[in-house]
Amino acid sequence: MSAASGASENMKAHGFSEPELSEEGDYFVVKFYGPGDRILDLVPSIPEERQTDLKKAGLNDRQIEALRLMVNEKRVITNEFYQAINKVSRRTALRDLRGLVELGQVKTAGIGKGTKYSA
Repeated sequence: MSAASGASENMKAHGFSEPELSEEGDYFVVKFYGPGDRILDLVPSIPEERQTDLKKAGLNDRQIEALRLMVNEKRVITNEFYQAINKVSRRTALRDLRGLVELGQVKTAGIGKGTKYSA
């Protein structure tokens, strides 16, 4: 079995579309389609020891959304940005962000008002 047909079989076995092969100019392109909005349907297939329930870890919805932005969208967040997206005070933003740092979910760069948070 070739690597391409193996990938195709694995994709089908997990309910995904087959990889799409195409030529774009001077490039050969392979597109793998993931679960999209069905990503949580895959959770039962992930071993429990590799799952992290962010709610059970004590994170609130604001922290979870900030973490999603940092992990999925590679965003670097400041306290000011956190305040704006969550409509919270500077003090609340600082407490939430420090909580993420203390749990080891986020790292910091800089000090004071210039602190930046990233996953």
